[in-house]
Amino acid sequence: MEIVATFVPAPRIDPAEEVRRPPSGATSVELRADLLERDLDLASLVAASPLPVVVTLRSHAEGGEGPDEPAERRRFFQRAASLPAALFDLEAARDGELVDAVIPRDRVILSAHFTSGVAADLERHATAMLAAGTRFIKVVPTAARLSDVVAVVRLAEALERAGRPARRAVVFATGEAGRATRLLGPLLGARMAYAAWDAARVAAPGQYLPEELGALIGHLGGRPRRLFAVLRSQVGASLSPRLHAAAYRALGLPNVFVPLEVAELAELDALLRPAGESCLDGLGFSVGGFAVAMPWKEEAAKRCTLLAPRARRAAAVNTVLPRPGKVLGDCTDIDGITRVLAEEGVELRGSRALVLGAGGAARAAAVALQLGGARVAIAARDAARARETAARLGAVVTDVGASERAAVVVNATPAGADGRPNAWLESLQLPQGGVVVDMPYGAVPTFLEQLATTRGWRFVSGRDVLLFQAISQFAAMTGVAPPVRAMAAALGLDVVRE
Repeated sequence: MEIVATFVPAPRIDPAEEVRRPPSGATSVELRADLLERDLDLASLVAASPLPVVVTLRSHAEGGEGPDEPAERRRFFQRAASLPAALFDLEAARDGELVDAVIPRDRVILSAHFTSGVAADLERHATAMLAAGTRFIKVVPTAARLSDVVAVVRLAEALERAGRPARRAVVFATGEAGRATRLLGPLLGARMAYAAWDAARVAAPGQYLPEELGALIGHLGGRPRRLFAVLRSQVGASLSPRLHAAAYRALGLPNVFVPLEVAELAELDALLRPAGESCLDGLGFSVGGFAVAMPWKEEAAKRCTLLAPRARRAAAVNTVLPRPGKVLGDCTDIDGITRVLAEEGVELRGSRALVLGAGGAARAAAVALQLGGARVAIAARDAARARETAARLGAVVTDVGASERAAVVVNATPAGADGRPNAWLESLQLPQGGVVVDMPYGAVPTFLEQLATTRGWRFVSGRDVLLFQAISQFAAMTGVAPPVRAMAAALGLDVVRE
């Protein structure tokens, strides 16, 4: 698999110096001429790259900043044709006449980008483009929902079945919802994958870094034996794919774990089906299970035909296992909370604990604390939901400020996840040495982590909770003992006890 890193210039940095140092894992460099200064010497950049270069002039019509007018595009490629680039990206709708006339077809990627969604006749577009006989074709719709992802993967799967001539096709979807297609496309025969130059310079929504692509699918040489997925909103923030992929790689399991953006209940209905019946099984995959994240844990529980007792008590699941004729649900978030508190040496029996939130994650945290013997109180900004959750679990309702006697506080809300001050969390009054568990995690320290540092509380990160719940989740999904050290390392955590 070729990994093409798209160069996006940064202010006040010499582009040539950067191009000389492509990101780790990249095997080619894409120079987007439409993103470069007009007076920049493109030849010097091509010469600077230690990797093969793809020269692209993406038009406004297809999501770039370059010209749409065919004559202007022709003049650009006539000038660029003499460059020692490996490939030139020509747009089928604007540059088709340039194939062979200006750029030899064996140096052409013939591309089509659909910025308004997924065209109904994607396969027709791909077939017509393949007939041009160029080195590669690239078909890139925009995905906004699960049905878009299914349509794009269906095309990739059809081209894979078509055999060798279609292996020249690169098919994926742009957009955050399209992330899964960027992983599945290469596994279904695409020879190339496009990646971001770095995390701050993403050329298209949903791009991974080259290193991330290697971590997520580098252990596979083709179609996976089993497919797993995480279902959530804002799916790009999920670390679950990397965590499970590290375990597959450590154990030599030919599985893949993809992120799926779920925006509505109908999409859950299409996914949470008995074995062999989901929309992904219909694409030829063997679906092994789903990790479910906020805000879908409660709704996922309703779609399971059999719940583990603890999941039934919490009325929430984060682990769904399709089986013949049924759908099993469990809540390994409970294991995550229990284990991180055990690692901190917290004795729950007889202690007071406060859970912030009233959704599925909060109920899982409350059940974990109750099973450990703690007396649990619930505080939520939605008072009605707090009362409902407390009544269901036999807990009490309180407010955030009434936390001065709590030994443990678990934040099961998104509050403070972005690191910005949060007045609600600031009202916490734990004693010195109290333990706060923050279930959200992100690229920056959460506000609760900052608060714990200044107030002398012991802080447990959401990444630790994620790790320990995933250890149980991995075992349930695969039936294999999880490689704990590899999973911890994937999250950048210190090695934990097996």
